[in-house]
Amino acid sequence: MALAAGSLFLTGAGCGSGSIREVVDSSYRFEREDRSREGVSRIYRSDLPPSRTAADIAARLEPGDRRLTESGVFLRYANDFVGVVPDGRGGSRVFLDDERRGYAHFYPFVGGWWGSYSGRAEGFRGGGPGAGK
Repeated sequence: MALAAGSLFLTGAGCGSGSIREVVDSSYRFEREDRSREGVSRIYRSDLPPSRTAADIAARLEPGDRRLTESGVFLRYANDFVGVVPDGRGGSRVFLDDERRGYAHFYPFVGGWWGSYSGRAEGFRGGGPGAGK
């Protein structure tokens, strides 16, 4: 049973254990899977706005990097990617992807900002100015 979104911060703050998949799966309502040739996104729902939802997730398990834009909050983990975007009703949609699928899906917001967890952005995208030199 998922925790109530409002109690997430208090019950999970600072625990820092487990995987991001366990954190999201146990804390938010699962809506559906979105399949594409890049992989599968698991999509969840939060009653809280994106900034608060992302803060709650990050408090439970610290991301390696985060990006805040007008369109949402994006959290990068070693093998996973979390995108938290407005749902149009005052809450959030939480996208849980593996690292490559998340980067491809949310490239307009994170492209050039970060690459893969283990390398520079230009290495992940197949090169850029000065790549290979």
